[in-house]
Amino acid sequence: MALTIEKAQQILDDYYDLTHTKYEDDISLIHALEFLIQETKNPEYMVELGGWYYEQRQFDLAEEYYLMAASLEYVDAYECLGYIYYYGRVGQPDYKKAFYYYKLASDKGNLVASYKLADMYKNGYYVSKDYSKYVEIMKSLYPMIQGATNTFDPVPEIYSRLAKIYVEEGNEDQAIQLLLIAKEFQSQRLIYSQFFGDLTIMKYIVNDLYSLIQFDPNYMDLFDLYYALQKPCKVAIEILGDDHIIEAKYEDGLFYICMDDKNYEDVDQFFLHAKVNEEPISTQYVNVNYIEILD
Repeated sequence: MALTIEKAQQILDDYYDLTHTKYEDDISLIHALEFLIQETKNPEYMVELGGWYYEQRQFDLAEEYYLMAASLEYVDAYECLGYIYYYGRVGQPDYKKAFYYYKLASDKGNLVASYKLADMYKNGYYVSKDYSKYVEIMKSLYPMIQGATNTFDPVPEIYSRLAKIYVEEGNEDQAIQLLLIAKEFQSQRLIYSQFFGDLTIMKYIVNDLYSLIQFDPNYMDLFDLYYALQKPCKVAIEILGDDHIIEAKYEDGLFYICMDDKNYEDVDQFFLHAKVNEEPISTQYVNVNYIEILD
């Protein structure tokens, strides 16, 4: 059956409605996006296909499509290329290229590129270390992101950085409020996103939050397990009506976490690999009926 633009777009819509995708679904998506790129020359499709390859860790192909979109001056492609080179996805980190593309995107108002550019000033990557410049950029982003409602807006990334700045300035109350908002945004994002970096962001937010406030087991949620499971404990949790016991313990001198007869070497591996009804536990935030640390 010959593809048309309408049919290709329908393939995309159908793909993103799938809970679980198969190999043939992925192939259909790739063919549909390649067709749309060829027929429309729309850089959004180029970045979309590049993003799919990035999540599959096929970074060479991701770079190829990002560069294609960047040649059409598409701002999101600049941001994506910044990531490619900042993290050395196609070789060693290339901070000169990363700075170049982040700066292009930041100058066009891209918030993600802006906080990554700030990070480069903080860390002295390609540019000289300039912490005051880092703080200046981060504080300039606050009014731009304040009041954001889209789950995928970079609220967690910006607020968690600002929280550290406010702690240094002695404003812990403001830092706590920002971290609480960041945590809720990231919890919602993880319902939909299996991107490999999102769990790391959540871990840092939780750890930073409980360095400022007392952990209260009576008011914990799913991602507070990042804090609770760092030491031996037993947790009862009900998800979609099913009861589970999660236990962090030492045995023969080794620390591990177990749930449903499966063992995980630490809390990172638990959140990466534990599943409930074949779904990653990290996606079950809104399906938790109760959670309790047992005596």
